[in-house]
Amino acid sequence: MLEGWPSGRRRTTGNRVGCKSPRGFESHPFRHFFPLAVLGACALLIIAFAPAQYFGRQQDDLLYFLGARSLLSGSYCLLTSPGCPPLTMINPGWPMILAPLAALSENPALFAAFSAIILAACPIALWAWLRRRSDETTALLAAGIFASCPLVLAQSGVVMSEAPYLLVLLALLAAVESGRPAAAGSLAAVLLLLRTAGLSALPALLIGPLRDRRWRALALTAVPPATSYGLWSAWSWSKIGAVDKAQLVVTTYGANHWHKFLGVLTSNTQYYLSEWGGCFLPPGQAAGPLALALGAVLAATAAWGLARALHRRADDPAAWVLLGACAMHAVWGWQYERYMIPLLPLLLWAMSTALERYARPALAVLLGLQLTMQTLPRLGKQSPWAEPELHETYAWLAARPRPALMSSALFARDGWLSGLPSLPLPEEPDAAAFAADLKAWRVGFVMHADGLDIGLHDDPTSSLRQHVERSGSYLSDERLFKKVYENARERTSVYEPR
Repeated sequence: MLEGWPSGRRRTTGNRVGCKSPRGFESHPFRHFFPLAVLGACALLIIAFAPAQYFGRQQDDLLYFLGARSLLSGSYCLLTSPGCPPLTMINPGWPMILAPLAALSENPALFAAFSAIILAACPIALWAWLRRRSDETTALLAAGIFASCPLVLAQSGVVMSEAPYLLVLLALLAAVESGRPAAAGSLAAVLLLLRTAGLSALPALLIGPLRDRRWRALALTAVPPATSYGLWSAWSWSKIGAVDKAQLVVTTYGANHWHKFLGVLTSNTQYYLSEWGGCFLPPGQAAGPLALALGAVLAATAAWGLARALHRRADDPAAWVLLGACAMHAVWGWQYERYMIPLLPLLLWAMSTALERYARPALAVLLGLQLTMQTLPRLGKQSPWAEPELHETYAWLAARPRPALMSSALFARDGWLSGLPSLPLPEEPDAAAFAADLKAWRVGFVMHADGLDIGLHDDPTSSLRQHVERSGSYLSDERLFKKVYENARERTSVYEPR
């Protein structure tokens, strides 16, 4: 759990459980008003927490913003770096959606407001999808749990791609479940352009047509995502000779580090179980063994529901999407609580499938715990990430004479918040070559921050972690670098190449 935060007509499917509404509800005069009121409250709750973080905190949010702006000029590159290098590190789907906003304004507040609205639409989309598989009350309770989840609220107003990804994913599931392969294929194409994580959802699209030998449906489903991601990968390869997300797998495991698989699996499992379990506990216990234990119970319930769903229907698309997502995040070397956002609706569905007639009381208890322990006590209070953690260091850099060029591990974020153009740290095997590169690039300042959160599994053999730590050791060589600023409170230092 992150510090300071709790971190139209229904169609029956083979997985539907507990389909009857509460006695008397269908004839109640407020039967239509009540769901609207609950869903409106869910949306307003999410918007009330915006902006949950300062703009640029996650760096990727800044990259999406800059990507949208660069698209308007007919390119797709990092505007804040000299030479405008290609933005191969982020998929272009979300910047494409944001581009019309960039045509209206360059104010990040507009993008934050739009992102909050997109996230606020997610519990409504969850309700619309889940009520086709379950009953109205269960769907509303699940929407309430999602909307009040501290992991969700911590991303309100943040310009990240998880919220639009979830909306497209739920629409994709609805298309597959209603037997519309052309729509499913088109949505899958959009999904992959939003996040490469959409690859984990492809088996859910393909297993049904493959199993039933429906070749036309298979083509309609498979060709659009293969085309969209193939074009994106080809563009990336033409610019850097690689596909960025594939490079990240190499960063985690490399050619000779597949033995790390078990360690990554263990660490990720503990992390995500603790994050989920901590949502229903007081802040003081949200990161301890009780959170891990509660998360394990919730996950076991979801696993039982997943098994029941697959027993009823072997090609259940929601089950296969959940399986694929869990498998992916189990071995992915990066850990972020925001990765849970697209998983929550599927986990809540799996739990309700396991619990059947006990789903409503169980979800009601979880909703009550989450609201009272985490959400309501923080409503109306200032976000712990209202301003940059390194704001004093950024202010010092911003006051340096222009022109100035800086370099750091999170160079895009640090440069933007300092008001300086920026470049990444060179990747060199020794300090002399490292310093030579910085001089050749005309870098004036190199910023180093201790305890940097780069979302990596705690693995000392990670090539990215080693690069960051090695760069910090190079900067301590007084023959090559001069320390010009130090902030003990923020644990930062700034150096000039000699």
